[in-house]
Amino acid sequence: MIPPDGSWLPAVVVLAVTVAAAAQVLSGMGFALVAGPLLVLALGTSDGVRLSVAMSMVLNVVLLAGSHRLVRWGDAARLFVPAALLVTPTFLLTAHLAGAWISAAAGAAVLVGVGLIASGRRARWVDGPAGPVAAGAGSGVLNVLAGVSGPPVALFVAHRGWAPRVGTATLQAYALPLNAVTLAVLGLPAAQPGQLLGAAVGLLLGTGAAWPLRRRISAAGVRVLVLALATAGALLLLARAAGELL
Repeated sequence: MIPPDGSWLPAVVVLAVTVAAAAQVLSGMGFALVAGPLLVLALGTSDGVRLSVAMSMVLNVVLLAGSHRLVRWGDAARLFVPAALLVTPTFLLTAHLAGAWISAAAGAAVLVGVGLIASGRRARWVDGPAGPVAAGAGSGVLNVLAGVSGPPVALFVAHRGWAPRVGTATLQAYALPLNAVTLAVLGLPAAQPGQLLGAAVGLLLGTGAAWPLRRRISAAGVRVLVLALATAGALLLLARAAGELL
């Protein structure tokens, strides 16, 4: 039986951030996909998204520090501009929606993102000038709704056919300023000190455990795990929203 006093929340936060950080280090993606739905479920929509974005930004800095020479800065900028421009309008449009509706939208957005990445489908227009605009715009909207900026830009990177390390480095260079802009608009997380400490511990545990293994474990295998966990988290969000709305 789940304790009604919320004493289980720090453990959920630690677990979510630990698994998500490890997935990001090993595969170059997945922190927000895994942690976002679980943090929203544990802390509520507002604080869950804010904490997910804040932790993502810290991890962006860590990963970028060792890979900045591989970044395709022009592509990162072309993704960032449309994403950043949509952060504030998305926040203003969703600020007055009920939490259940935002949870439902976030869960659906994660499922759509998982489906896009898992499908491996390619579209020719993504390789043209509209590609980075559409990917960045979709990423910016999802980052506000669910702290999940990765799926649209991961699809864009897959179309480019870059080496895995180049794609990972470029995604960090794109996501770092976007997360900073998003956090500036949403505000800092107002989670309790114990929850913030749990998030920090989880980040250290996940990063520390995965770092020595990042060249030994197949990124493809980790990506499958990331998508499975993200799907489970999204379904939990949708179930929670349905329970509140019905």
